[in-house]
Amino acid sequence: MKPIVNPQKIEELLIRGIEEIIHKDRLKKKLLSGKKLRVKHGVDPTGPNIHLGRAAQLLKLRDFQELGHQIILIIGDFTAQIGDASDKTSARRPLSEKEVQQNMKNYLPQISKILDIKKTEIYYNSRWLSRLTIKNLLLISMKFTAQQMIQRRNFKERWEKEKPIGLHELYYPLFQGYDSVAIRADVEIGGFDQLFNLKTGRMVQKFFGQKPQDIMTLKMIVGPDGRKMSTSWQNVINISDDPQQIYGMIMSMEDKLLPDYFELCTRIPFKELEVIKKDLEQKKVNPRDVKTKLAKQIVALFHGEKAAQVAEKEFEKVFREKKLPSKVPEAKIQEDILNILDLLTKTKLASSMSEAKRLILQGGVKIKNKNQESKVKNDWKEEIKIKEGTVIQVGKRKFVKIKK
Repeated sequence: MKPIVNPQKIEELLIRGIEEIIHKDRLKKKLLSGKKLRVKHGVDPTGPNIHLGRAAQLLKLRDFQELGHQIILIIGDFTAQIGDASDKTSARRPLSEKEVQQNMKNYLPQISKILDIKKTEIYYNSRWLSRLTIKNLLLISMKFTAQQMIQRRNFKERWEKEKPIGLHELYYPLFQGYDSVAIRADVEIGGFDQLFNLKTGRMVQKFFGQKPQDIMTLKMIVGPDGRKMSTSWQNVINISDDPQQIYGMIMSMEDKLLPDYFELCTRIPFKELEVIKKDLEQKKVNPRDVKTKLAKQIVALFHGEKAAQVAEKEFEKVFREKKLPSKVPEAKIQEDILNILDLLTKTKLASSMSEAKRLILQGGVKIKNKNQESKVKNDWKEEIKIKEGTVIQVGKRKFVKIKK
């Protein structure tokens, strides 16, 4: 397929969600020339799910794909065992080969919700990095200095705080750069936290006699806790999550996050996006109505229109009408009496006794027996009588019904 030269779409491609492009004029010229570009993006399987932060980058790849360019997806089965230090205040926990294999088990089915996999070149970087000789690695290393690596923002902060920096972490950007050499990338896309790695890739390509790739970095998606959305920090909204869970998390986010989520995580028309931003800024719309639109857009993108409609109805039922969800997961409990901490952990509404205690002290636990109102539980020492059909609620969206 010959690339589509559509000046308006190309301009939007170079603006939407973009933090920085190196070099924008050159990349624009290539796109307008009709040249078919090899557009690279790498994903390390540090966890089993694709979250919205990663999905935003995959959506940008889809924009290139729809214009007829060749998408190159690198699954970092080798680099995931090292760990990318980008935006990390401490070293990542090394992953075993077995953990990496398990994490990437369902990657392609999730990615295929966004990209046309049949038109995508997919590589696992162990294919070449596991064969990279010590000699070649040393020759590449000679083009960089320890000062260059240590001056990287997060390394510099760790150095000043006397936190350890593993030698293996310093090699990560070189390995990512070598990926670009292996697949002869024209463009590489990543989050803004990847800028150092992407620039290093240009230098590694030069070392091997290739033209340096253009770089496109995107704005970072913020998670519910205010930090960059990251598997490592467990503050993610995964595209494989239950549609109702996704819908609820979007509805609970801060109003100020709405413009970026619309821009990065949906593909509503660019003109409509500008109207939404302006209306929010000038307070012409109720943010709750805008969140409803966003939640439906995101759920529909990954689960379909019908799932989005069901999720909306369920949300209204639980949060406006104060009713139970249509489907409440069941947990079988044999005991007749349990301490509330044990009850929360046995029903898996809390991962530990300490988390259960915290939830109770924060007023986040309610228990409802048949024909009774839900009651907030504040005493973590309370003994609970276990009855058939009792419903336990944690927070706004977690429910479990007791089955004897």
